[in-house]
Amino acid sequence: MSSTNLSDAPEKKVCSGNYWMVNLVCLWFSQILVMAGFSALIPFIPLFITQELGITDKTQIGVAVSLFSFFGSLAYAVFCPIWGKLSDRFGVKPMLLRGTFVTCFIFPLMGYCKGIEKSIHNWFPWVSAVGILIFLRFLSAACAGTSAASQVMVVRTVPDERQGFALGSLTTSIWGGSMLGNVVGGLIISRYGYLASFWFCGILYLLAGISILFTRDNPVRLKAAPTRIKERGIQHFLPTFTNAVWIMLVLFLLMGTVRSLEIPYIALKVKELAGEDNAAYWTGIVSAFVCVASVVSGVISGWLSDRYAPKKILVPALTVSAIALILQGMSDSLVTFAASRSLLYIAAGGFHPVLQKALSLITPKRKRGAVFGFSTCMNSSGVMLAALLGGYIYMCTTLDGVFYVTAAAQLISLPVLICFINIAMRKPRFHRRKRVL
Repeated sequence: MSSTNLSDAPEKKVCSGNYWMVNLVCLWFSQILVMAGFSALIPFIPLFITQELGITDKTQIGVAVSLFSFFGSLAYAVFCPIWGKLSDRFGVKPMLLRGTFVTCFIFPLMGYCKGIEKSIHNWFPWVSAVGILIFLRFLSAACAGTSAASQVMVVRTVPDERQGFALGSLTTSIWGGSMLGNVVGGLIISRYGYLASFWFCGILYLLAGISILFTRDNPVRLKAAPTRIKERGIQHFLPTFTNAVWIMLVLFLLMGTVRSLEIPYIALKVKELAGEDNAAYWTGIVSAFVCVASVVSGVISGWLSDRYAPKKILVPALTVSAIALILQGMSDSLVTFAASRSLLYIAAGGFHPVLQKALSLITPKRKRGAVFGFSTCMNSSGVMLAALLGGYIYMCTTLDGVFYVTAAAQLISLPVLICFINIAMRKPRFHRRKRVL
């Protein structure tokens, strides 16, 4: 009996020639549309809850915003590993088509929460409009996952020496789309109301699905694995990833938590600084500046990740982002808040490309679908945990306290992050021991 090192087996290239460039362009365009639709809606949900659904109590607002973020992240955490495994078997393209075409019908329904509540009140009097909104968010997140699937297609089809560039470029589409969505969403809500923004989101998801139709992807055909003796305990339920991969997945959980504590409360901070009447408009403008900073950060971090070790990028990035969070908590005007928020994303917008590049290097191509699905799961679990912690911090302290605690959490996580990255990169092919027949 011996252990079989599956990571050293030869791997099949999915796309020949330079077709990976066509894939990258189509994925880049589709992610711009997806993130534009998403960002035209999601950042304004706290304002939608207070202005349209009539929630005004601080505790109720904190609970509603936390649950909205929590259940969205929960759906990602539960379903992304499933979609990742299916993408390894059937290809990434069907997963992208599912995520765009199904979700384009769900988001517009969110705009009718109050109408749905009235129509079902006689049968379900205990169901509220906020509860319907949270349920639809869970459903949309469960069916989505296009960003993770796009990353899987990129790391599966792009040559290893160009993956830092490709992932960084894909990050620019995510932040560029977010910038567009934030600006347009704020304008649409200010002029036409929230319902128009929900429909705008659905239409952009539909167009993103049409863009995916022009990509090329084939499922990776795997040889049958050797029969394994059934294990006892928790290892029986875990995938057969290397120890290094599991270490990196834990880091995605950590970063998902410390990077997301303050995000659901940005609109409320802008409302505090700009007033309720102009909150949606200025939330979009501030978020647009943030996305410009993230586009720059994504390109630079992608380029740097092809040339330098992750710790040389992450140490200054986390330090500057913590300082920027402290400045946001101290801000008493929109100008200083927008400037410090932009500084945060110049420093921290490239965290994910750096971690994704490290994860890609220690993962064989045929398992990258499952691994990147689990990385999204772990990141979403971190966001889910951050939603609960952020809501608790908001209710127990102040709105500014959320920014200060997030800054402290990032500084505390820095030595842990560097230590575990060094361990993972030192033995990238070390597997858990398994007995085989």
